[in-house]
Amino acid sequence: MTTSTGEMTAETLSEKCAPPTAISITVTDQVVNTCDISLGYTPVVTVPVGPATPVPSLGIFAVAALAAFMAVLAWRSRHDGYKARMLAVAGMAPAVSLLSLGGGSWIESVRAAGPYELVNPAGGTLADSSVPYADPAPLLTVTNTSGVRMRITANGNSAETGSCVVNSEIAPGASCTTQAYSCTPPAPLLPISVTAAPTNTCTTDIIATYAYSSADPLYGTLHAYAPRLVSEPTFNETGVTTVSSYVRNATEATYDGSHILSNREALTSGFTIVTSTAPDGYVFVPGNTKTMTWTLPYSCWNEPA
Repeated sequence: MTTSTGEMTAETLSEKCAPPTAISITVTDQVVNTCDISLGYTPVVTVPVGPATPVPSLGIFAVAALAAFMAVLAWRSRHDGYKARMLAVAGMAPAVSLLSLGGGSWIESVRAAGPYELVNPAGGTLADSSVPYADPAPLLTVTNTSGVRMRITANGNSAETGSCVVNSEIAPGASCTTQAYSCTPPAPLLPISVTAAPTNTCTTDIIATYAYSSADPLYGTLHAYAPRLVSEPTFNETGVTTVSSYVRNATEATYDGSHILSNREALTSGFTIVTSTAPDGYVFVPGNTKTMTWTLPYSCWNEPA
């Protein structure tokens, strides 16, 4: 598009707008569907073989008293090296007993982390129908965080390839693997075809002004104009949303050794970016993508004679 404001002189300007000369298109990926997992589990019950025989043992206070008694004997025998060593060895027994009776809180089990967990000490069902789809079906880790030994009692995957098979036992903190099943691929998406590409042009909206000469104002000024979208892209289906914006190739003026503007073309040119998004259930062909983007070059300016 070219508009004229009159004959070109040092005081009068002619406005110019170069139409786009090329189009480039980029696309993005689509979404996928889901798989299932389902495991039943119950705590393992240990049945004793015969009646339990109680083992006599000292209570914590009796052990403490014994330790104190051994300490007194050791003090009184401190000048006899052999007796002192023997009492020291004998004194280790009640000390170890004290630790075993009163030190349970200092031992903690370290449990492996996993995306799925058996958390209920009484047993239950672990199920998820929103496992991200993959082909082949994903193999997932299940960790026993219940604190008790568990037995797998049911598995929704009759062709389980992992280790979470029925009747397998999982110790506290241990893990097994289960392969997802009932994986549904993405639902077939309806195609949308482009019937007309977008077009852009120049406006007379001044977005920046630059002096042609940094030393002589009589050279006049350069106006950089904004582009606009003349027409949005059209499609063979309704419901497509389209947005547009523009970017400039340069915003700061540079001058040569003669003080003349040297980057006029960059200051007055750029790209109009048009992005369309398909509605749910549709994709653009031929790329089968949810979005389609056009990059339209523009060059809009005025110059003196």
